[in-house]
Amino acid sequence: MKKIYVSFLGLLAIGSFSAQVNKTNVAPLAKKQSTTVGAVKTQTPKPAQEKATILWSDDFSTAGNWTINNTGLSPAGWEFSTDPTTIPVSALSPLATTTAAGGFLFVSSDANNTTDFDGFDIITTATNATPIDLTGQLYVKLKYQHNFRWWHDTRGVRVSADNGVTWTDFEMSNETSYSLPNQSSNNPEITSIDISSVAGGASQVLIQFYYDDNDYWGWYWAVDDVSIEVLEDYDLTLVSPYWGSTGAWGARLPYFQVPTAQVAPVDFSGGVKNSGAMIQTDATVTASVGAFSSTSAAATILQGSTDTLACTAQWTPAAGTNTINMTTQSGQTDAFATDNALAPWTLTVGGFIYSRDNGTADNGTYNQGQEFEAGNIFDIYTAATLQAIDVHIDGAAEAGAEIFAKVYSIDPATGDFVYANEAAPYVLGAADLDADLTLPLLTEQPLNAGEPYLVVVGSFGDGGASNDLVISTAGKSEANTSYYFDGTDQTWYYTTSTPMVRMNFDPAVGINEVAKSSVLSVYPNPANTSATISFDVANGTEVSVNVTDLSGKVVYSNNLGSVKGAQKVSLNTEVLNSGVYMVNVTMNGAVSTKKLVVKK
Repeated sequence: MKKIYVSFLGLLAIGSFSAQVNKTNVAPLAKKQSTTVGAVKTQTPKPAQEKATILWSDDFSTAGNWTINNTGLSPAGWEFSTDPTTIPVSALSPLATTTAAGGFLFVSSDANNTTDFDGFDIITTATNATPIDLTGQLYVKLKYQHNFRWWHDTRGVRVSADNGVTWTDFEMSNETSYSLPNQSSNNPEITSIDISSVAGGASQVLIQFYYDDNDYWGWYWAVDDVSIEVLEDYDLTLVSPYWGSTGAWGARLPYFQVPTAQVAPVDFSGGVKNSGAMIQTDATVTASVGAFSSTSAAATILQGSTDTLACTAQWTPAAGTNTINMTTQSGQTDAFATDNALAPWTLTVGGFIYSRDNGTADNGTYNQGQEFEAGNIFDIYTAATLQAIDVHIDGAAEAGAEIFAKVYSIDPATGDFVYANEAAPYVLGAADLDADLTLPLLTEQPLNAGEPYLVVVGSFGDGGASNDLVISTAGKSEANTSYYFDGTDQTWYYTTSTPMVRMNFDPAVGINEVAKSSVLSVYPNPANTSATISFDVANGTEVSVNVTDLSGKVVYSNNLGSVKGAQKVSLNTEVLNSGVYMVNVTMNGAVSTKKLVVKK
């Protein structure tokens, strides 16, 4: 019943929007699963060996150990830095690698632009200058510490076994997709790559780091403390969870806040990678929540492969805050037990909020000041009445942006999104930025049991004059479960970043009284010498009108007293400076707001 879309809406970073604020259409991310449970291929085991043996290392304190090749249009490229504070993102600065003060490899696309978004290609490589002899070492890994923020760049490592004649790429990101869970790294991020298939047993091994910002104004990459080490015999890594409840939409949807009426059984699976050198014949995944615990059937995972292991029992969430833990294990002693468990997360049952996002904003989504909508699919298990739509507005949004919220049902025959309801337009104020916002619907919206619905928040934009609306995102969504409508091409796309857009069933929220009795309009807009404020009042009530600038200063105020029916108020804009103003109409304490642009 679902309409399948073939594009993916990219991520954008929060916090440091002085450099990049962008939206991109790229190819969808695929859920990776190398072998099915129980599928076993022939693979020759190796003799047991010592673990954590370092065969070669470099801390970038000696620039002469590396050959730098910059081939882009920009003079910027790889450089050696000894200043850990050179990282251009405050949350990731200073660089916290082990030997950062002694030197590290650094490239910054962020420094390549200041006032425009044109960009000049940065294409750069850094190759260790002396071949590494790995004779007799068949199972090896490349390990390095780094720190980065991604935007549209191609970045990775190349390995050569023949002194640079041929190279094998181990790509971390590329121009059109990004498969890691976050746009920003840890500080430091520690990455290990099994390079046995390329470099194992070779006598002339070279390592090369490459970076290409693909003519975009990207971010940066800092690399330090690189080594080649003997691959440990047994090392399982729990890569990611796949969990949630499955309803009419057909996908397993994770929820982090669930009203009691919408509780449904939860299934758990975990992606497990065999990062060691030996075949793992009894790998399992366990999910536990309080007294509940469920373990998957034992599976064989080949060296270097990843498999998805499903826990055998379902869990029904209990009232209150439930802390979920997930681990992987086998009968062998794991070389690095720290990556056998995921960070615990919580699911809260009770209250009125139905949430797909994890509650911690990590990125955001927008459309460069053009029209867009973004939101999530929700399965409804018990009939309910939706009162409002909640959203977390990103701190990079603009005060003065006019936004809306909508509810869509799903056509069971075509999978099309069918408009069902909406909230009154709302103009963002300074206090709404980096904050949760509740948008009451025009009328209560009945939701049917056994049906999915899409709720979104959006904006018609300001023609690209500013960021306009930026919606925070938190966590990852499976393909075709969270959506983005691009008003520039009138097309729906799916996004794997979860918009912080939620259902709100709280009857105390109430329906916007102004929205029920009044359709507020301001014209002409933009205005030059005068504007008309027009609205309807269904019942006789006290009404006042005031206009404020973006700082909150009142520039016009008019108490109309008790009025009924169609109302028109003339506003002399000739006395106002050019800029953006907020027109506020108050009825019985409820406020409706419209943005007015004065242009002279």
